[in-house]
Amino acid sequence: MVLALKSRTVSVAFGVVSFFMADEKRTIRVDVSQDLLARLEGPPPPVSKAAYVEVLTRHRRRFAEIAAAKYDEGQYEPEVNVLVVLIAANDLLE
Repeated sequence: MVLALKSRTVSVAFGVVSFFMADEKRTIRVDVSQDLLARLEGPPPPVSKAAYVEVLTRHRRRFAEIAAAKYDEGQYEPEVNVLVVLIAANDLLE
């Protein structure tokens, strides 16, 4: 299934930075931990929500590709009105 970016909106809450994609019928939230984003940047780590959004935006294409592959493999969790794909450090090694 092809996923498309649903909006440019990025959410930062509870140690997670998220963006949204969609297939034909469903909304998919892609979650990336702030810790993982900080490791991608190296020292010094981002210190504000805006900085985390900037880091995620720089890497969003790669995260979107990983999320689409995981979605196709059924690696997501249902949540209230969305399906959630978590991007983890080991996903970046593949």
